[in-house]
Amino acid sequence: MTTATLLTACGGSSSDEAHNDTDIDTGGRLALFDMDASALKFLNLDDEEVLTSMAIDGESPRLYASPDHRYAVAIQREDDRVSFFDGGLYTEDHGDHLHDYAEAPTMLPLTLNDHKPTHYTLGEPYGVVFFDGGSAARSKVTVFSDASLGSSSTLASLDLENNMHGVAKLIGDHLFVTYRDSGITDTTLPAAVERYHFDGSSFGFETRYDEACPNLHGAATNAHSLGFGCGDGVLVIDLHEAGYPATKLANPDSLETGARIGTLVGNHDVEELVGIAGDQLFIIDPESETTIYQELDIGSDVARLTQGFTTHGEVFYVLGNDGSLRLFNPADNWALFKTVQLMDAPSEEDTLAVTVSAAQEHLFVLHNQTVIEVDMADGDVVRSIDLGFNASSVVWLGLTNGEHNEEHSH
Repeated sequence: MTTATLLTACGGSSSDEAHNDTDIDTGGRLALFDMDASALKFLNLDDEEVLTSMAIDGESPRLYASPDHRYAVAIQREDDRVSFFDGGLYTEDHGDHLHDYAEAPTMLPLTLNDHKPTHYTLGEPYGVVFFDGGSAARSKVTVFSDASLGSSSTLASLDLENNMHGVAKLIGDHLFVTYRDSGITDTTLPAAVERYHFDGSSFGFETRYDEACPNLHGAATNAHSLGFGCGDGVLVIDLHEAGYPATKLANPDSLETGARIGTLVGNHDVEELVGIAGDQLFIIDPESETTIYQELDIGSDVARLTQGFTTHGEVFYVLGNDGSLRLFNPADNWALFKTVQLMDAPSEEDTLAVTVSAAQEHLFVLHNQTVIEVDMADGDVVRSIDLGFNASSVVWLGLTNGEHNEEHSH
């Protein structure tokens, strides 16, 4: 089985120039990390030209988008650093009209330097970074928005009791965050979930859920449910019921021996969550009275490399180690409607990363020095872009209608 390296993947105006057009027709920009030059490069998708290059010291970063897709969030776990870059495409409300701007990308003066930043999640309109901490540092959660990044600042931080390999989800005015009791010494994985109220600048503790979730890893949400992967099943919190009650789901019957659901994927516009255990993918409907789990077939000899939803959930994709992209339709009982052969089976030396446009149903697959753009409505390959450099991570930035997907590390 191949183990190709995989890294899964908008403030205020600073321009004094006159702008005649209020609407800009653009496919957006890609932020890519050039491994050879140790630099973040911004590719204009309209003409395939690199707009600028900015040096980044340290390890190859994981790249994510800010809530409104204006800023690139560069996370370097081993360097204890989170950096931010303005992609240059954004919209301002001028009262009687919305005004689009296209400017040169820049690096923000804001840097977060807490211990082991690992999980990054989106919750409208917030970006949330979970810092794992370590033997000499407790875990920490830091929250920002595009508006706060516009002034090079964050909104709030929450210091937790212990270090842990955890995750936090900010949904509306509530933060759901993992908890590890100090008595747990055989693992840094948490075993419970807490809820805090968020007033925009600080957090107030509300409750710790009684339902246990040993060896918790992975979290995802949609409009109705918030799920956490547990060593013995899935913990689901109902976001519509008063008090946000939690329910523990047992593992699916077809789960392979010794496996556990350790990754979850969700989309606001899709009723179900997706739970991942190795190369098994399970569609999870917590509200179903008959079939909670439905296994998604990607092929018996195929290992998944990465997966996710398009921005509005029309398509769920799985990139396999055979070089094929499988496209499923959640609205049609998760039917497989297209398999697209993008490349030969990648080797262990290959680098792969995926990012989704938030302006149209397009997917960008980074493969070493090439970016393959796919129209997800029909699975057609739009084009292949030769970068001329080896990239290890990628994220789409640009103008959106304000709706966005969630992203996770790992």
